[in-house]
Amino acid sequence: MGQELRSAAAIVGFGDAYANADNRKTANELAVEAAVRAIGEAGIGKQEVGGVFTSRKPLSEVGTQWNNIMSAHLQLTPDISTEVTSHGSGANGMLGYATIAVNSGVVDYALCMSSDAGPLWNDLVADTAELDADPIFEAPYGPSIPSLYAQGAIRYAYEFGVTEEDFAQVAVTHQRWGVHHPHAAKRSKGEITIEDVLASPLIADPIRRWNAAMWGPGGSAGAFVVTTAERAADLVEDPIYIRGFGGSNTHEYVTDRLSLVESHRPLGVLPNLTHTGAIRAAQKAYDMAGLTPTDIGSVQCGNNFTHVAMMLMEDLGFAEKGNAKELVWSGRLDPGGDLPWNTNGGWLSFGQNGISSAVDPIVEGIRQMRGTALGLQLDEPGHVLTHALGGIYSCHAVTILSYEK
Repeated sequence: MGQELRSAAAIVGFGDAYANADNRKTANELAVEAAVRAIGEAGIGKQEVGGVFTSRKPLSEVGTQWNNIMSAHLQLTPDISTEVTSHGSGANGMLGYATIAVNSGVVDYALCMSSDAGPLWNDLVADTAELDADPIFEAPYGPSIPSLYAQGAIRYAYEFGVTEEDFAQVAVTHQRWGVHHPHAAKRSKGEITIEDVLASPLIADPIRRWNAAMWGPGGSAGAFVVTTAERAADLVEDPIYIRGFGGSNTHEYVTDRLSLVESHRPLGVLPNLTHTGAIRAAQKAYDMAGLTPTDIGSVQCGNNFTHVAMMLMEDLGFAEKGNAKELVWSGRLDPGGDLPWNTNGGWLSFGQNGISSAVDPIVEGIRQMRGTALGLQLDEPGHVLTHALGGIYSCHAVTILSYEK
């Protein structure tokens, strides 16, 4: 199912943008900058953009209908437009919407974009937790985001014999990539050791500071022009094909997840907090792409905590459930390994800047494929699997990018 969409669409225009403490920009400014580059690179007039798909609005912006706001900023008048609001994962899922739109004949070109910048509020910890905590059963206890994720970390460690050292090695690996990226939030920290991670303060047991993504960089954006494969061949020499995509939403709050006792999806023995919807999203993407995990050359994954990275290594098909610890210690994920993982440092080292953190993996994947990485450049990125996570384990989107049809 869905195989008719395999490589039926391609990215023909790409743009990214960044902000930092010395070069402050709003999320809207970043998005415009990236979109103008993408449209210009595609070699089309902006009046030819018939579809506009965005992630949910940036956390740093107060306006709603962000797709409309951005269309107005860019003076676009699309025939079809929407925010894709599966939490942050919509920033990846919008490529699937664009694929469907251009291949249905509704539009010729679709613009996809996501951005975010430094938050406008003062109490970041309280406000972001409120977004993802059940207002009746969780929020009254004042949870932080790490405390909500810590429940899964404890259970995962208990079920599969995972140690703090295993979690720490994930952070070490991400930092080995992140120190080379000019926009990585943790670049200045240099390479780290297991001991550094274990010596960092506990945030929510067993999560320590180095086990968690930090806020940053100062802002980022990604924009992509998508059209049919046939049209792409006439526009650019090397289109990047959207070879396969898939998504899965399993719940809204952790309380809901623990109330899920039956599902026809492959989510393990329910209820649990150790299997995610990435299992389903990845399988849909692999089936459409005609690929398996062994065909993937590099992975750009949205993992915000070290235990989440390990769960996703399993759920995306790169290790059996409970065996990610062997993969973590194998060296395969490190620079020079045969399965490069989050080559910009990922959310753990590059940073998690609001909603745009879900588009940063796509940006990194495209730059690696083009040979224009801002950090370490891979010799052969191969088929690139990109993934985004939204909510507390809730929403997952996977898109496989390839130069091959």
